[in-house]
Amino acid sequence: MMTEIQYIHTKQPHLVSVYGFGSFFRSEHANDCDLLLVVNDRCSNLGLLHADLCKAFSRLGGKLSIVLDLTILTEREHMNAPLREHGSLVDISTVEREMPNKSRLSDASRRSLRR
Repeated sequence: MMTEIQYIHTKQPHLVSVYGFGSFFRSEHANDCDLLLVVNDRCSNLGLLHADLCKAFSRLGGKLSIVLDLTILTEREHMNAPLREHGSLVDISTVEREMPNKSRLSDASRRSLRR
């Protein structure tokens, strides 16, 4: 799952970060996987980006046999921490500002996604 999310991330230049939250990241028994996608505030066509991201993650969910439940926020919206679980987000992939086409995965994220 980690490699596939990173691949999607590298193909979407306006996708800034991918975070996990919810039961998939808290326990072994989950019916779906909740993902928060943070997109660039400067994206000129958020509707098209939303559609592209939904399609890519839907395909990935089908391949992995899990429902990927997406929440998509702009960077500005994300800064307001609107989610109930915002304080416990698991960083899956974040674009490094110095190298916009590179992504990284935190150690905690690697452990969560290995199961």
